[in-house]
Amino acid sequence: MTSLNWGIIGPGSIADMFADALVPSTQGSLYAVASRSLVKAQAFADKYATQKQNTPIAYGSYEGLLSDDKVDVVYIATPQSLHYQQAKMCLEAGKHVLMEKPLTINAAQTEQLIALAKEKNLLLQEGLWSRFMPCFEQVQLWLDEGRIGELQYICSDIGFAFGDEQGHRLHDPNLGGGALLDLGVYSITLSQLFMQEHPSEIRAMSDFGNHQVDENTLVNMRYPSGRFAQFTCTIAAQASNSMTLMGSKGRIVLPYMFWNGNKAILQQEDMQDEVIEFAHRINGFEYQIEEAMNMIAKKQICSEYMPHHDSLAVMQTMDEIRRQIGLKFTPDAECV
Repeated sequence: MTSLNWGIIGPGSIADMFADALVPSTQGSLYAVASRSLVKAQAFADKYATQKQNTPIAYGSYEGLLSDDKVDVVYIATPQSLHYQQAKMCLEAGKHVLMEKPLTINAAQTEQLIALAKEKNLLLQEGLWSRFMPCFEQVQLWLDEGRIGELQYICSDIGFAFGDEQGHRLHDPNLGGGALLDLGVYSITLSQLFMQEHPSEIRAMSDFGNHQVDENTLVNMRYPSGRFAQFTCTIAAQASNSMTLMGSKGRIVLPYMFWNGNKAILQQEDMQDEVIEFAHRINGFEYQIEEAMNMIAKKQICSEYMPHHDSLAVMQTMDEIRRQIGLKFTPDAECV
């Protein structure tokens, strides 16, 4: 397979983790990075000059990166309010796209991008890293084997106390801030994975605190099978950050920072806990990177680990939660 040239849009802390995981790859390399600030792009590029490759090319505009014919695939790591327009630009320029979660701000934008990816026959992959990790394949195996009997419901909470940090993106409605889209998305998508269905009924409530975004949001979801998932997401409290799957014969616990896929615990009555720890080869980003490159080689437009219909269903779920709690973003962010 020909080595792929990666470009990065949005050289922040998440892009650092992505680049760290990409550097050892033999299938692809970091070729270019783009930011609205050339200084920031160049600093990022200088950091990832290695013996394996020359210093990545730094661009002070997204258009500059997209006009480079040597860029094969772009990783987008900007705030979610920018995802739709940037992914659209990439696809229209003939570039494959791996994009940080959530894929967009709303379901209408997701539908438009999926249609464009199909039209262009290009990869459009939501980079929700948990869905690609071996930990969650193990959890699914336990479920399939009936190790906890019939799955009944899932409980999770996720969040951190960001306080009133001045200018923090999660407090900014212009950047798609709040707890739901940035944190609650993990509870929704992993519940979706384990239930293997999408919610048919949703009940949500929220507190906006001193900001125009949701600080504390609680959601109950009923699925067509009659099972339930319940989660809380917050940017105002230190949560337990754990997920528990309750079954008729036991439970599966995903402990602190469950979305990192580091550990799964099988608990059954009158039996010793079965604990499996998952040490990532690099930092956890390697799984989605490898899968994206494999899908490009196979000329697929998305992976079955996180298919388009699941990404769309997650956005539809969050649209309904937003409708119920009154979470609105700027017209520029919501546009299609």
